Amino acid sequence: MGDSNGLAFIFGALLAAGIAYFFLGSNGKTSSPTILATTGPVLHPSEYRKFKLTKKVVLSPNTARYRFELPTPESTLGLPIGRHIQVMVPVNGSPVARSYTPTSTDNDRGYFELVVKTYESGAVSSYLHRMQVGDEVSVRGPRGTFQYKPNMVRALGMVAGGTGITPMYQIIQHILANPEDKTRVSVVFANVSEEDILLREQLELWAADHDQFDIHYVLNNPPAEWTGG
Repeated sequence: MGDSNGLAFIFGALLAAGIAYFFLGSNGKTSSPTILATTGPVLHPSEYRKFKLTKKVVLSPNTARYRFELPTPESTLGLPIGRHIQVMVPVNGSPVARSYTPTSTDNDRGYFELVVKTYESGAVSSYLHRMQVGDEVSVRGPRGTFQYKPNMVRALGMVAGGTGITPMYQIIQHILANPEDKTRVSVVFANVSEEDILLREQLELWAADHDQFDIHYVLNNPPAEWTGG
């Protein structure tokens, strides 16, 4: 990233660990999912634990926000900012896992949220799309090596595409919630169409309320009246 006075660029393709999924075969060493009753962090780096879907909000024709319940109202997920989780679901009798970055943080107690785009060939995203309230997924983490620390750089430049905004959303939220963090954040967010812009309302509220944050949209298929990129 250079020294702390430099401009750090974090690309969505690098932060969004969910760009690739992999299969855990019968020879994989995974522990059976369990539910942990605790008021503290509930994640375990190697042990999968079950969490129940309590709410699903459709954000676009192929994207939804999923809220999962933690064991108690005071529980936290225990995910450092900049890290991600691994979600495992059964597909055709075999466990399949994919990595996602929650849009919630540990300031949100009692639950965590994922924003997921459904792909026709996506085994895990399709499973989530079919889930009903009360269904469960298995999760482990934290995963990854990047971890954000307040004021670690003077400014952050971020480039995101589609659901690649979710890892950045988590970091932006954390920065703006901390009055002591003076990091400036500039985001270029690329999408196919205006309707594809995820989390737009919250991003624009942040931009309006915080001078240290600005966002710029780029579209492949902009409408005639579009004034962005």
